[in-house]
Amino acid sequence: MNRKLLALPHYGSLALLLALTLFPFYMLIVSSVKYTEQAIHNFWGISFPIHFDNYSAAFKQIAPFIGNTVLISSAIVVGVVLISSLAAYSFVRFNYPGKQLFFVLILSLMMIPGYLILIPQFLLVQKLDMLNTYQGQIFPPMAFGAAMATFLMKTFFEGIPKSLIEAADMEGAGERQIFLKIIIPLSLPIIATVAIINFLAGWNNYIWPLVATNGDAVKPVILALSTITGNMDQGVGVKLAGYIISSIPLLLLFVVATKPFISGVTSGAVKG
Repeated sequence: MNRKLLALPHYGSLALLLALTLFPFYMLIVSSVKYTEQAIHNFWGISFPIHFDNYSAAFKQIAPFIGNTVLISSAIVVGVVLISSLAAYSFVRFNYPGKQLFFVLILSLMMIPGYLILIPQFLLVQKLDMLNTYQGQIFPPMAFGAAMATFLMKTFFEGIPKSLIEAADMEGAGERQIFLKIIIPLSLPIIATVAIINFLAGWNNYIWPLVATNGDAVKPVILALSTITGNMDQGVGVKLAGYIISSIPLLLLFVVATKPFISGVTSGAVKG
């Protein structure tokens, strides 16, 4: 009984934090199905009739840009996983001059704020004639995300038992077979973690696409959200509906990948 009483303040604090966290989402969802007049007369609560036409109007405006964002974020994930897994395998498996220096240099990239390299990065992409292209939105974030990914994968790879690799060596397996048939299958949790982190970063990246694009052809959805408009009756409900629609792919990804994400984060942080 005493334990339950002592735990009450903790549960109360957690309930308060949960309410503070969920309340903005409640207001977003409720306001997204209102017209302007309903929002004025009943700002906090649910108001009838519910206007799902706000969602159809928002979806028509941002659907092409969601496809752009899926393409860009997926390409970033594939590139980061490929580059970082090969680099991490090289650091763990081979000894060569300057290995430690290379790793320190890669780690140092994690300490550089993204805003600091914004202008040099823009000038480089401009020189390469990749402004307003998919490549211009994929390669810079890919290079930036590869540093953290290499660190996480190297830490994870070091935790894989060396006896497995030695046994494969004795059986005559080559480096490609060891990498593809032993290292990669055993590293799926950290690969999933790296993939999720970089997909979220690519999806939520606002500043770089704002700098590197100037047209609708390759614009990501995060920039298109600011251009959503509705009629006089709909007001901001259409824009709020667009926010919810654009977050649905991320919510689905979180639901599907929560378990491997947590497993990979804890493994990458502890091993080594």
